[in-house]
Amino acid sequence: MPWPVEKGVVITKFGVTQHPTLPNVKTSSSGVEIVTERNAKARAAFDGEVIAVAAVKGIIRAVYVRHGDYITIYQNLDEVYVKKGDKVTTKQDLGRIYFNPTSEKTVLKFYVFQNDKKLNPAEWVYQMK
Repeated sequence: MPWPVEKGVVITKFGVTQHPTLPNVKTSSSGVEIVTERNAKARAAFDGEVIAVAAVKGIIRAVYVRHGDYITIYQNLDEVYVKKGDKVTTKQDLGRIYFNPTSEKTVLKFYVFQNDKKLNPAEWVYQMK
């Protein structure tokens, strides 16, 4: 699968990791977080069908795309270009990623599931480090 953004850097990895500043604290992530450019678009990692568009915390949205037994989730969008039932193609724009004025970052939260099992996106997305 290609990246869910045109350009970006993974800032939060999948699974349990050491907190960056607190030595006795570990954090857990069900997906990855990718920082990208302002006004960047989330794009479909593979051909599929939009199975849901959900609001998270009011204005932030998530797009769920089914690819057979797999589901990819693109979270932290402030504008969505697709709707439930739409067929999407690899690298098709799904929506604009939210720019947080407080942190001054644009961050996509990206998840991969096989049915109800959480998968590490780095194992599925081409050259994600």
